[in-house]
Amino acid sequence: MHRLSKSVSIMFLFDLIVLAVSAGFWYSYTGLEKNLFLPVCMLIVLCGLITLYLKSNYEIREFNITSKNTYLLFEGVIFAHIPAAILLYFSESPILSITFLISNILTVFVILRIYRALFHIYLFHIKKTKNVLIIGTNNNAQIMAEEIKNKKALKMEVVGFIEDFQNAENTITENNKIYKKEELKEVIQQNNVDIVIVAIERRMENQFLTDMVFSIPKEVNVYKMPLFYEMVTGKYFVDTMSINWLFYDFMNKRSYIYDFSKRVFDIIAASIVLILTFPILLYIGIRVKLTDGESPIYTQKRVGKAGKVFNCYKLRTMYKNDYVPKNVKNGGYAESQDKDDRVIPFCRFVRKARFDEIPQMINILKGDMSIVGPRTEWEDLVNIYSKEIPFYICRQWVKTGWTGWAQINQGHCINNDDIAEKLKYDLYYLKHRNVLWEIGILVKAVFLALGGRHG
Repeated sequence: MHRLSKSVSIMFLFDLIVLAVSAGFWYSYTGLEKNLFLPVCMLIVLCGLITLYLKSNYEIREFNITSKNTYLLFEGVIFAHIPAAILLYFSESPILSITFLISNILTVFVILRIYRALFHIYLFHIKKTKNVLIIGTNNNAQIMAEEIKNKKALKMEVVGFIEDFQNAENTITENNKIYKKEELKEVIQQNNVDIVIVAIERRMENQFLTDMVFSIPKEVNVYKMPLFYEMVTGKYFVDTMSINWLFYDFMNKRSYIYDFSKRVFDIIAASIVLILTFPILLYIGIRVKLTDGESPIYTQKRVGKAGKVFNCYKLRTMYKNDYVPKNVKNGGYAESQDKDDRVIPFCRFVRKARFDEIPQMINILKGDMSIVGPRTEWEDLVNIYSKEIPFYICRQWVKTGWTGWAQINQGHCINNDDIAEKLKYDLYYLKHRNVLWEIGILVKAVFLALGGRHG
């Protein structure tokens, strides 16, 4: 996967230095046991960088100074210190350990927050804007221009378009100039173009390809529109041609090593999740059983790889259809309700934290689905989406997942337009899938679930 900016590498290095220096300083200052110095500092640095990465701190397209991002930064710094706190729990100096942790958390957060504020000023007010020239005036060119315009953190500006020599319909609505193909070299020079994006949908003429070779300087980066779209959005650009390319990418990336590694990852991860959450699941199950006397576990027909239908296990969080909740003196339910009255009140957080879907780990151990993949959907919904959303069936090339790239970026949705957008994340996953990335997706999903933000 390509990088759009070197600035994120600098931010990563700065964070590494801050985490290491701050941890080293406060550990020495508080006078904790010397034998734990190195492991504690290494844990804070490693967990800090991983946590900040999982919270999209190093995605330039997502960068902005907002109260939400400030909170996520603070939350990330807190999470980064949990392993070190567990290690220091066995220390002989609990007061000094607490002093160290609080001091280091505050120091790291303040410094990283100030740096990000300065980085924001640099990014939006000092950093040179990259000029982009798009070759083509079709709908793909328009889509790419809109994505660049909407993601201001990229610091890019579309300076114009080169006419589509194939006489395709001009769909450009932006207030940019449309140039003739003979003006390519002159346009690049006059506008100090940094990036050229080729958005031509069909094969280009040999003469025009040759003209581009001699018109575009070496320092100008050239990208195919679908690839640049991926870099800017983290989604796959979907059309007939790109799906054909995806087919070849997918087929050539098949590997017995990957399949074996992913299966091992699924078994280990599912087993760990089940073991760690069993006491919680048992407590929830007992409460659900006591609520209306019905079984806390139920199954749904879900569609997996190659369209195979299987029984998916879930923890019930809704009243049975024939169950009438008990009333209290002033009328209404015994426990407060939000939105959907079918949901058992104490199960609202259960659903937000996705504890109700943890029984799917049984399906993962059985091989019906995977930890990471396109979301597993109901059979009826799949039949509808497959008819109404082009290329939706391509999701079935791999096992469906408990979580996935689409879930951590967009969350749960049922509207057809949103599902079509979610498909772009799923196809991006199909193209770039690898076990290390999937481990990162799982860890991020756990973070989001614990915060009640996982879709």
